[in-house]
Amino acid sequence: MYFHAVYQIVSLSMLTLACGAALWRGGPSERVAAVAMAVAWIVTPLVSSKSQQAGAQLGVLIVDLGLLAVLLTIALRSRRWWPMWATAFQAIGTLMHLSAAIDLKVDPRAYFVGLNVNSYLTMGALLLGALKRAREAPPRAT
Repeated sequence: MYFHAVYQIVSLSMLTLACGAALWRGGPSERVAAVAMAVAWIVTPLVSSKSQQAGAQLGVLIVDLGLLAVLLTIALRSRRWWPMWATAFQAIGTLMHLSAAIDLKVDPRAYFVGLNVNSYLTMGALLLGALKRAREAPPRAT
């Protein structure tokens, strides 16, 4: 279910890198986003329909809307730049679900690739935010 293709391994690697950095050196915003992204990554294959060939995946849309709500809340409360970028990328992915729901002629491969690209961009924004937070933090005493 989770590791049938190379893209899933690459996605897990990116998720592990971004969420690991956020949990290790990030602040509260980065940690909340990391947990939300990890939960979304785990739940998404459980709610997707393998038999559906056209149109939006309703279960995945609901998961992505939940992640969008978490990221938007972080962006509205934070003074950092990365939540705005992550929210924008996640919103684009959500709009892709809506476009696939409205027009069944949307190529399923384009839908799939678009969602994955935006997922990587969202995780990348978290990673860069966590790395910037780590640079700004005072060194820890050993």
